[in-house]
Amino acid sequence: MKVFVLIAVFVACANASVFQKSVIGFPGDHVPGFPTGRVIKGQDAEPHSAPYIVSLSSKAESHSHKCGGTIISKEWVLTAGHCISTAVGMGVIAGLHTRSDVNERTQSRVVDFGKVHPNFGGGVGPYDIAILHVSEPFVFNEWVSPATLPQREEIHSGETHLYGWGQVKAFNFNAAKILQTVQIEIIEYNECKETLSESAPLESTNICTSSLSQGISACNGDSGGPLVKEYENAPSELIGIVSWGYIPCGMANLPSIFTRVSSYISWVAQVQSAFYTLY
Repeated sequence: MKVFVLIAVFVACANASVFQKSVIGFPGDHVPGFPTGRVIKGQDAEPHSAPYIVSLSSKAESHSHKCGGTIISKEWVLTAGHCISTAVGMGVIAGLHTRSDVNERTQSRVVDFGKVHPNFGGGVGPYDIAILHVSEPFVFNEWVSPATLPQREEIHSGETHLYGWGQVKAFNFNAAKILQTVQIEIIEYNECKETLSESAPLESTNICTSSLSQGISACNGDSGGPLVKEYENAPSELIGIVSWGYIPCGMANLPSIFTRVSSYISWVAQVQSAFYTLY
């Protein structure tokens, strides 16, 4: 029998300044919460191997990394809904490898429109997706280019890659300077559901990935950052957005939870169409 516990959980989000109170049943001493912006036991990514990843900040004029995001076209970025408080005025930096090294290869942009999915409740749960429009298009080159989107309702399996900046150890809150990556495997939805508590806010619109072994964690990749399928001689495909996991991540040996992008292809297209019609 699963034990249900009432607990106030304070979870540091990507910039270690946003807190959430969670009330939920959970396995053992691990509780669900938003990732704290780290890839546990990942490795340094090859420079510009993920040219679609961006660093998001709350204010463009004073960039302080808050969340990750993914370029899907010259004017649009996808991220997690829980990363957004006020979209307009957010900063977006593309072409980064070393997180603080803004140079001639990077491209800084300002968000002039953003939309969080209307069904997102603001906490750990489904519909955790947002789309951002930048005021000036990105210039695509070898350092900045988009990820492709999956087919509507496509279900993926097998090996994937997660990218993000941030902490590299579960209890070390110092962010990594260099973009981190880790290879992880997708868990089939029903198997994932059986692994978690009955009250876990898991929906079929999520993707689950395995920790593979104790201490290797995907759930602490940057909030809002990309889970991708990589292909030889072809662009990477954005299949998931980092949403939530069990805290402390890397210690629970439980699945990590992502927003399944293929569930929201129609919504993304609708928002883009409405933007161009109204603006």
